[in-house]
Amino acid sequence: MANENIADKNMTSSPKLRILLVHNRYKLRGGEDSVFEAERDMLIAAGHNVHIYEVTNDTISENTSKFKLFIDTIWNKSSYKKALEIINEFKPDVVHCHNTFPLISPSIYYACDKAGVPVVQTLHNYRLTCLNGYLFREQECQLCEKCLGKSPIRGIFKKCYRNSLAASATVAAMLIVHRILGTYRKKVTKYIALSHFAKYNFTKKCGLPEDKVVVKPNIVTLPKEVPQLHKEKNVLFIGRISPEKGVKTLISAWSLLKDTFGFKLIIIGDGPEKDTLSQKYQNNKSISFLGGLPHDEVIIQLTKASLLVFPSILYEQFAITPIEAMSQATPVLVSDIAKNATIVQDNISGRYFKAGDINDLAAKLAELLSDTNKLITLGSAAKAAFEQSDCSTESNLRALEAIYHSILAHGK
Repeated sequence: MANENIADKNMTSSPKLRILLVHNRYKLRGGEDSVFEAERDMLIAAGHNVHIYEVTNDTISENTSKFKLFIDTIWNKSSYKKALEIINEFKPDVVHCHNTFPLISPSIYYACDKAGVPVVQTLHNYRLTCLNGYLFREQECQLCEKCLGKSPIRGIFKKCYRNSLAASATVAAMLIVHRILGTYRKKVTKYIALSHFAKYNFTKKCGLPEDKVVVKPNIVTLPKEVPQLHKEKNVLFIGRISPEKGVKTLISAWSLLKDTFGFKLIIIGDGPEKDTLSQKYQNNKSISFLGGLPHDEVIIQLTKASLLVFPSILYEQFAITPIEAMSQATPVLVSDIAKNATIVQDNISGRYFKAGDINDLAAKLAELLSDTNKLITLGSAAKAAFEQSDCSTESNLRALEAIYHSILAHGK
């Protein structure tokens, strides 16, 4: 829990606020849910008065009216009324929305506007400009920026959301209606982008006002006590084992190495490619598949590892695992596509390689695994970079409080 990491009394010196947190949970738990919970716990532990307005997509079933879901995604009247009731009763200083799609809907912004309460929206994905939220075409397994800052109609015919024409049309209708109404430009007081790269895309390419978008990375929560372990000859991949995460590229590059220098590649996670890959490489003694592990065990694995490889071919919004690795003095070998979602600096706290390029990844692996002193130097710099960032609980709390107080000081 985040509150276990808050021990410094100076962290509670900021004036206490009444904060309404708003979140629409997905059916399958994801990173947005984890970040919402971590920030919630952080704010509560710091002494703020926090109220939660939360719904879950578990209420959506095959029997749910498609027409009603279409309407509610664009403007959920019930959500609007519920939000107003909560605001009038709780009287928050600020409303902070994480995910509002699809059941809460943009009507939450209008409820806040009617009540005269400023609203903060964290941009966890690219849903404001991309139907699936990731600037990625799953069918072709490649990046796609064709709707970035443009009409989302193309995404309907490409079935970009859930490979469904109807579902894609629903998301597109929401975006088009609220662009026409000016909702995203006028009804949100402040947006939180998770990286400078994301802010650039949202402001320069999507047209959000520059002064409305601030950068604050996600909080990285660590176990209360992390054992200090010696580095072992382990190289880690941690995450979903699926095409867009680049696991196949990593294993193919590993297989090209003529000498692994005594290192072992450990794959932690689950996903659609896990069974196929684990069976294909079951006779390779230098590769091990551990499946999914509890968070505390993942941190222990990172503490022992000499290197983390993050081969994603996505424009990740903010990558937690590389930051967790850096907190444990483990350097990161990251793709040049995903690097913008990290705080890794090439040849300082890790290395970059060309995304999807098996030969380049193999070359970078050989370079690092053949020089353990370099791994140690990069690891030390990685830990220092983490400690200087806004990712730790203490720094992240200060950054989030500063956003809230800045809004309140300057008025809505």
